[in-house]
Amino acid sequence: MGKKWLNIVYKEKNSTRLKKHYREWADGYDSDLKDWGYAYPSKVKQILEKYITVKKGSKILDAGCGTGYVAEVLKALRYNNIVGIDYSKDMLRVARSKKIYKKLVCESLSKKTSLKGNQFDLVICTGVLTSGHVGSVAIKELIRLTKNKSYLILSISEAIYEKLGFKKEIEKRSDEISKIYISKPFIALPNHKSSARSRMYLFQKI
Repeated sequence: MGKKWLNIVYKEKNSTRLKKHYREWADGYDSDLKDWGYAYPSKVKQILEKYITVKKGSKILDAGCGTGYVAEVLKALRYNNIVGIDYSKDMLRVARSKKIYKKLVCESLSKKTSLKGNQFDLVICTGVLTSGHVGSVAIKELIRLTKNKSYLILSISEAIYEKLGFKKEIEKRSDEISKIYISKPFIALPNHKSSARSRMYLFQKI
């Protein structure tokens, strides 16, 4: 199915059908992302090496972790206290096989999760805040889970940043988070003609 998957998942509005798509895509997901030149792992690595200091034993949340593709870069950087959350149990099955995570949780970021608030030194959410997936409502939950003075690394698709309320939501929470860094726009999947332009956002919880 290859390149068709990206169009399918980003156009899907029904969460039940989206789960089904990811169930069917789970085993081929990593190889497709590799072929398409998935940019988020290198972008996360750049932020961790250049803009902030996060100790190796820090508790990290990979929010919308999927198969753990982005977390592989965390493992390579010798971070080992990582929790993953994703609403697709099939993607989590692949993630579990990589033995990267201390814990994996199958829940949606579109509502308050069962995770205890104010516990993570770093929250990463990449490839999730985009069309057909998790809306701006997730920003509140990601902030809740982050410790005071700790960090959030988010990717947000350019096309929906204002349209789906991310700009408004972030501005509304200016007393909770401060911007440290915003990247220039980049193509998330440079080898895929349908890929969206995104930016990386680095915030610190006040």
